[in-house]
Amino acid sequence: MKGNTLLNISVGTIAVFVLGAVLLQLKTVLMPFVIATLLSIIFKPIILGLKKRKIPTFAALFGVLILFSLFLFLLGWVVFASVDTFVNELPKYEAKISVIVANTEATLMGWAEQFNIEVTDFKWSDAIEISSVTSALTTGLGSFISFITTTFLVLLFMLFILASSGELSSKVREVYPTQHADWMASVLKTVDSQVRQYLVTKTIVSLGTGVLTWLVLLILGVDFPLVFGFIAFILNYIPNIGSTIAVLFPFALTLLQFETLGVPAMVILGLGGIQVVMGNAIEPRIMGYTLNISPLLILVSLIFWGWLWGIWGMVLAVPMMATIKIVMENLEATRPLARLMGGRGRGARNQS
Repeated sequence: MKGNTLLNISVGTIAVFVLGAVLLQLKTVLMPFVIATLLSIIFKPIILGLKKRKIPTFAALFGVLILFSLFLFLLGWVVFASVDTFVNELPKYEAKISVIVANTEATLMGWAEQFNIEVTDFKWSDAIEISSVTSALTTGLGSFISFITTTFLVLLFMLFILASSGELSSKVREVYPTQHADWMASVLKTVDSQVRQYLVTKTIVSLGTGVLTWLVLLILGVDFPLVFGFIAFILNYIPNIGSTIAVLFPFALTLLQFETLGVPAMVILGLGGIQVVMGNAIEPRIMGYTLNISPLLILVSLIFWGWLWGIWGMVLAVPMMATIKIVMENLEATRPLARLMGGRGRGARNQS
């Protein structure tokens, strides 16, 4: 028994490492495929609705392609222009950053002398240069533009997936007996509906969070409100960590932009309030239930997918895990595993 257990653990560990290596090596193909799969779930009702109205599949797919391409073009153009302005305007904060670093350095040196602590002759003001920050932002911008150019794969995968929308249930009825086919079709329909409900709700809440962030920062006169609004929209897919970063980024900028603490205080209170209300009140009410996932499992998933696929892996981590949990909840054999993935023992879906 001990030998079998040890063998199973060893095989499982090797399998995890092999899976991680495969996912890492196939990142350029698998990540667009995952994104395309999630997007196809959202757009599927549109395609099916157009098919019911006797509109050819080609025309329906072409319409979705045009709309989605236009959205990506506008999004890429707005974000590129905003971040480019951000990079160009960043040097004006160099003087303030230098003063803050110099004052902090002098304070630490004073404390070191007071407690007779020897400090090596190292100036943080020389190590921290605005050019390095600008270079990092430019690199990040280049990565974003590179991601936009790879959306061709996302669109290609999405069109193929949408082209076969509604065919799986009919194929199941052709292959399996009526009793089993009805059960499988019902499960597929339920999973499809619940996953779509989660994805659409999360996207709407994220979009609302981004718009409200933009409005608050615009009213308070904070620089680059559109950039921070877009960041809040993206980071809202990363629970807890993303929301915290979306608040701290503009707060840190206001400390440099304004001489008093009034506006920074309003920024952290306003944006923090938006995150709390949208995440804890609006999202569960729109969704109709709370998708109960263990915080530890979320953290492990963020670390794993972040290590494999970077920031976009962290963005996709929770939607993928939520999809897996919904599928497991609807299958009798995997329902216990879905309960183990939950954060509380009362069941995965708590009606609000």
